[in-house]
Amino acid sequence: MINKIKHKGFQELVSFLKDHTPAALAFSGGTDSAFLAYVASRMIPPGQFMTYTFDTAYMNRSELEEARQFCERYEIPHKVLPMPIPKGILDNPRNRCYLCKLTLFTTFRKTAEQDGMKYFFDGTNKDDTQGYRPGRKALKELGILSPILESGLGKEEVRTLSRELGLPTWNKPSNACLLTRLPYDHKVTEDLLRRIEAAETFLHAQGFTGVRVRTHGDLARLELSSEEMERLHNKELREEIVRNLKGLGYLFVTLDLEGFRSGSYDQALQEKK
Repeated sequence: MINKIKHKGFQELVSFLKDHTPAALAFSGGTDSAFLAYVASRMIPPGQFMTYTFDTAYMNRSELEEARQFCERYEIPHKVLPMPIPKGILDNPRNRCYLCKLTLFTTFRKTAEQDGMKYFFDGTNKDDTQGYRPGRKALKELGILSPILESGLGKEEVRTLSRELGLPTWNKPSNACLLTRLPYDHKVTEDLLRRIEAAETFLHAQGFTGVRVRTHGDLARLELSSEEMERLHNKELREEIVRNLKGLGYLFVTLDLEGFRSGSYDQALQEKK
């Protein structure tokens, strides 16, 4: 299947991977890293490629399980790296992404080096270079390579190619760590993260896909896609959502009329200036 794909960027990716072995991939299980893990595991000789998934309190438990299942399904070597919440991000500072990636990817690189790996990958694509991305600085400092970005592939191209390869992750909704649901300079606790996770898990079970439960103390601000907002005309569904989220400890449940958008906290701070 891989040899049949003639897409220029894809061929550049294959060439890049063949030239960078042995290699390790920081594997989240999302569309980009799943695509890269699959292609690399087919292009790099056995024993020369490994994937590593961070197990942190601010990673959704279902994401961790899906990462495990993906690697098991496609027989991709995989290790889980349990990681505590880095002390530097316990108050959720604005540069938390930089501090987080610096800590996690330092451990990733050190572990992979001990396993005999020479190159270290992440799943950044071309579109990820837009907007406020402080974590990219940490990756650059640590010498982490981004094969998808190097090949000039954007998100939609990755989805299209993943679909051609028959990967179940081709249309997986984009996600981000649970810390992005909290305002900056807000104390982070594992109980709070589990509450956010439980609220989003419930909403996913109701069929909502593009959803975030932004949390401001005891207030849940729901960001939904514009199409899914229409579903809230259903009184019974609204009441069920309110009942469930209040049962998790929220006192107020509100709808953000601007809808779902990545980096909404950063956008709000920018607009305030």
